[in-house]
Amino acid sequence: MYLIGNITNSHGIRGEVKIYNYSDFNRFFIGATLFVMIKGVKKTFEIERVRPQGNLFIVKFKGYDNINDILPYKGMDVFSDHDVNDQLEEDDFHYQDLVDKKVFDTEGNQIGMVISIIPVPQGHLLEIQKPDGKKAMVPFVEAFVVSVENDKIIIQTIEGLI
Repeated sequence: MYLIGNITNSHGIRGEVKIYNYSDFNRFFIGATLFVMIKGVKKTFEIERVRPQGNLFIVKFKGYDNINDILPYKGMDVFSDHDVNDQLEEDDFHYQDLVDKKVFDTEGNQIGMVISIIPVPQGHLLEIQKPDGKKAMVPFVEAFVVSVENDKIIIQTIEGLI
């Protein structure tokens, strides 16, 4: 199960939704099967139509032709079971493989924990919750991220970054 987006709102009155895309892979295409989780149960949808709109996709699910059919799903996260590991390159990671990892500097001092990944035009930022409750943003680029291991991320810190 891969978190790939969030239904941010409805679009028009014909059952379309706006989905904020969390994936770097093409997961939103005609015929793709997506789902939301409702009280631990999968509710599956098939994409009938899709078009990009900025950082969002306008999506029409098959069989949902009215705004009232789709409103209950507003605000829900969207998932896919489609495995794209064969498309991952050596330094690519799924969001869920990074979130909740502890972050250390190169001297072994714990900086905090990754609480989210923020897409920006230049790439991605690791949002790190520090022990003092403050947050720090670290660009997810080779200059700062030394390594991503099974249980931690090691970063190169510079003055003013953390």
